[in-house]
Amino acid sequence: MQKERLYDETNSEVESFQLVIGYISGYNREELERKNEFDSIERFNTLYYKIAQEIYDKSGVFVTALTFKSRVLYPGAPEGGERVYVVQGSRNEKFTPDKEKYKNAVVKLARILASELEQETFSISWTDIKYSYFEKE
Repeated sequence: MQKERLYDETNSEVESFQLVIGYISGYNREELERKNEFDSIERFNTLYYKIAQEIYDKSGVFVTALTFKSRVLYPGAPEGGERVYVVQGSRNEKFTPDKEKYKNAVVKLARILASELEQETFSISWTDIKYSYFEKE
């Protein structure tokens, strides 16, 4: 029989975000279909982490995230869709109690990331969620 470990549980209502951002500059079909250094999720994550760390050093807020490669489909998109990253995260009140500081850090990170990737557009969706955090006693 497996032993259940004891964990402290914290429940809160917090914000969650989803950032959708391309990583190939411009809307030229050839560019969108060509290989790119950021086809590597490891390369993208290295850039993301560098920016997130710089924001943390200045603001005390680290934007923890999950990253996924995906495609966006729209009229005139390259065959199979435009290559993008979806970045998702949720505010953990234990580490970031200030809602506005968190939102500002997310937006700042997205703007810098878009600039580094030479993107003209990106989108952020916000959702209020119930968040449970478990920590070993």
